Amino acid sequence: PPPIPTPNIWEPQPLLGWWHTPNSGGTFYSSYNEYQTEVRINALRLRDEALRADYDFGDDTFKILVLADSFGEALQVPLEATFYKQLQAGLRADGLKAQTINAGVGSWGTDQEATFFRLEGYKYQPDVTLLFFFTRNDMVNTYKPLETARIGGSLQKSFYRLDESGALVYPEPFNPDTAYDADYPKPPALPPAPLLPAADWLWLHSHLYRLLTPWLQDMPPALKALGPGGILGGAGQIRATHPAVPVPFYTYQTPLSTDWQQGWKLVEAILVDLQTQVKATGSRFAVVIIPAKEQVYPQQWEKTLAANPTMQSLNWDLTQPNRQLSQILKSNGILYLDLLPIFTDAAAQSDAPPLYFTHDGHWTAAGHALTAQAVGAFLQQEALLNK
Repeated sequence: PPPIPTPNIWEPQPLLGWWHTPNSGGTFYSSYNEYQTEVRINALRLRDEALRADYDFGDDTFKILVLADSFGEALQVPLEATFYKQLQAGLRADGLKAQTINAGVGSWGTDQEATFFRLEGYKYQPDVTLLFFFTRNDMVNTYKPLETARIGGSLQKSFYRLDESGALVYPEPFNPDTAYDADYPKPPALPPAPLLPAADWLWLHSHLYRLLTPWLQDMPPALKALGPGGILGGAGQIRATHPAVPVPFYTYQTPLSTDWQQGWKLVEAILVDLQTQVKATGSRFAVVIIPAKEQVYPQQWEKTLAANPTMQSLNWDLTQPNRQLSQILKSNGILYLDLLPIFTDAAAQSDAPPLYFTHDGHWTAAGHALTAQAVGAFLQQEALLNK
């Protein structure tokens, strides 16, 4: 990989935690040389084509708003290869004057996506609002105890919660100076890492160092041994402080712990509230369930277990989050499309191209194309393309 850093296209936002910086962008690349992509953020803070600042696309335009995390942000592929732009192109080819509007932001949870709709999304007056839910970590990102554990105790946003009666309480604006309390104390500063200056120098001057470091950061024993001292860079030092077993993997553990049960209850309340908000604007609402790579490719899960020996004695069910979410959606009358069977069927074909990048874990252009095709068929089947 090149020595230049990838651009920073995000900035703090009190109600969303973080959001895109308007009119920003640059070249994003994989540390494993899997992709190199030019990314531009428009004036409306979306990774999308230039859109009208007055939100008016004309009454004859069929608008589809996409709420998503990094799978919607899709920094790994060019804009025209993303599922939402391929969906837009397909609908236009079929004679529908369609406009997809991509509100995907990396590491957003369902909570931030719901807040975005209340703050900004409704202004587009979408005919259909699609929320994309990533099975591995969207619930984690949304529930405070799990999200703070995932990132070593740090707080980066405010959270929804349920009151004693089970009613949904919206988050207050995030203030990093007052966010921590007795229940969520501020994590201690990282200890000195004397080798950080050497790591910075090596990154700029050594091709071999830039080649090996990403691999070492992904090896738990190497990360634990080398990360704290700083020789794997600042990212390696931070990652070394995180839980040995990444918290999101516990979404597959059975039975669910109390925290996970409470997290799903909160997700359900947010989804029901969002459906109400969407319908109040005259838009129709549906959820698309994004499978994780290890759900589609069993050998990937075997690698995960091999790299984390403490996980091998626990009970795992890789379809659990899909069943959990499907039950929530069915019981609340929310339309949904589960991409897991579609992806597993496609991946089983002998001549199928990879649907996910090997190391990055997001969709390749082929994964985006499959999603565009599946979502288009779903919209047609559910008669959601009618004005």
